[in-house]
Amino acid sequence: MTDKTPDKGPKKIPSKTAPQDADGKKAWARLTAGTTPLTGETRNRYIPEHVPEQPPKKGTTGATPLKKSDSKKPDLQKPAPQKPDIQKRELKNSAAAKPAAVKPTPQDDLHLRTRRRLSRGTIALDGQIDLHGLTLREAEAALAGFVKRAQIQNQIWLLVVTGKGARGEGKLRRALPEWLDRGALAGRVVEYGPAAPNHGGGGAFYLRLRRAKPAQ
Repeated sequence: MTDKTPDKGPKKIPSKTAPQDADGKKAWARLTAGTTPLTGETRNRYIPEHVPEQPPKKGTTGATPLKKSDSKKPDLQKPAPQKPDIQKRELKNSAAAKPAAVKPTPQDDLHLRTRRRLSRGTIALDGQIDLHGLTLREAEAALAGFVKRAQIQNQIWLLVVTGKGARGEGKLRRALPEWLDRGALAGRVVEYGPAAPNHGGGGAFYLRLRRAKPAQ
């Protein structure tokens, strides 16, 4: 006779989860026991310092727009640099535009008192030249050389004999004022005038020379 034990329901199967979790925790503890945690500096050591630039968005050229402060305004006060040829041409034009130095014209206004003093010898004559018998060209050249030498020697008063000519219209006499105002004689004579009768009267002239500039 067989004993039959009453059926108390399905048997419970023991769970394997608990021992597996315990074994895993123990293994993780053994694995991490010999490790050293990373510091903040060590963790950031592998982060790249330079971040690559982002590609330009579609529809843009990729150029960085200039700021208002970066744009240079043209300096209106400074003229644009010129080429050497242009500068030389402008200097030449400016030099040509400048008027030439005007030499003083000798004055035909010899004072009567000065003429009398010259006639009496109170004012001594430093030299004289006679142009009789010379052509106009020869007389002008001779007078220029005479005046130049006298000025170098610091002579002041000169007597120039031209002659009256027929009816007082001698060519040398009429040409003298023009000679004193041009060529080698220009600027050398301060004033002039007809000589006193004892020095030739209307056929001669007193000349007062300009003092020569001292040599530099």
